[in-house]
Amino acid sequence: MGNWKRLFLTLLAGITFSCAAVDLAPDQTARVTLRSRLEGQFIVKGVPFPPSVAPSREGSIRTFTPNTNKDWPASVRLDPSTVVVVCERIKQIFLQELGLSDQWKGMIEIDIDFYPKGVLRPITLSHRLMNDGLHTQMKIADEVVPHRLIEAIVQVLLLEYSNRDLHQTQMAEVPLWMIDGMTQLVMQRGGPALIPTPGAPKTFTIEKTNPVKAAKSRLKTIQPPEFSQITSPGPEFSSGINWMIFQDACLVLTWELLNQSDGKINYCRNLHLLKNYRNWQLAFLEAWKGQFKNMTDVEKWWALVLVNSRKDAGKNAWTLKQSIEKLNEILSEASVSTISQINQPRHPSTIHLQQIAESWAPMVQIYFFERVAAQLKAFELAADPVVAELASRYRTTIVDYIRQPRIYAFFGKDAPSRSDLRVLKKRLNYLDNEREQLQEKANATPEEPNKYLESENQESENQPQAEPNDQP
Repeated sequence: MGNWKRLFLTLLAGITFSCAAVDLAPDQTARVTLRSRLEGQFIVKGVPFPPSVAPSREGSIRTFTPNTNKDWPASVRLDPSTVVVVCERIKQIFLQELGLSDQWKGMIEIDIDFYPKGVLRPITLSHRLMNDGLHTQMKIADEVVPHRLIEAIVQVLLLEYSNRDLHQTQMAEVPLWMIDGMTQLVMQRGGPALIPTPGAPKTFTIEKTNPVKAAKSRLKTIQPPEFSQITSPGPEFSSGINWMIFQDACLVLTWELLNQSDGKINYCRNLHLLKNYRNWQLAFLEAWKGQFKNMTDVEKWWALVLVNSRKDAGKNAWTLKQSIEKLNEILSEASVSTISQINQPRHPSTIHLQQIAESWAPMVQIYFFERVAAQLKAFELAADPVVAELASRYRTTIVDYIRQPRIYAFFGKDAPSRSDLRVLKKRLNYLDNEREQLQEKANATPEEPNKYLESENQESENQPQAEPNDQP
């Protein structure tokens, strides 16, 4: 009889557990709609759940614990009340960083749905230009990666601000570097407290510390990307270490622009002007015309930013080895040629400047040399002093050559004289020998540890190991 009693209790416990698992499944009929405070901009729809528990993907009960450290969780569970708070906190930082008051025009609707693999589901955005501004609908899963959620909300805020002209007929597009730079700035200012968790303080404070200190420290250990690489990133920056570098560079770029004279005003003007131009570069130069005349000026300014960021460490923006590698790239044909296969690594061309001067069409080589000279001028600001001095002599040699009087050659083209060509080749051969000697010295110099590699190795070590398979 005792055995039957134990069996009955065991079955009863199993039935009770199964019912609990079913009860935790989201009930779509229980959906609610919340609006941010003071009849705010955000309308959030979804199924609420108790603040201390939430269904996991296996249907069991999981208790949230306060995030007491500065590390971000791998994923967060969302319900309407949580998302409303997140939106309000992000918008608070957004307005403060740009020095704006809340004068929104376009409504933002957020729809939360349950998905079996919510973390993997992309966040979708759809926009409509209405008579009262840009209206956005966002669809998200009930479990997301924090960075993706914050980036989506920041993107929508930037788009809404850029599309407040009630007479426009075409929606303005915000470039990726502005979205990611502002996202990183918001995350640094707010920290994990941006997303409330049970037991955490209800008050929210914005961090006042330098938000770019850690990013600059990491960028010191690698060859930092140029302005053109940040603002027009290739597919190589979409994942891994290059993605981390891109995020840090966008953060530093955004922070430095905002801290220029009238930086916040110019940044906001840049957003307003996006709707008037088909490419963001023209809007950027118009907004910042008091500081930059052309994109070359922007490249030089960015190089100075990198130099200044390393002053505390007594270092140049680029190490000797990084400087030589970059100089080699600038002086090669690869710096202006197209890449036949996007996913293939770029290899320096074997064509030397001497060959270009001797065999290329006069107008083509002059265009190439002018571009190389402009790149060298910006490069000198960030390079190791020895390499910068060598680059300056390369630039002087090139400029002297293209400014020499030309003789009338075949097909009505202007061409250099043979004596000018001989002088150019002699000077370039001498500079190339110096460059080879510096290359040997750089190869023998130990490099500073790459902090991005250290971070990646640490993350891989912290990943949970797969359980051994007990099946025969």
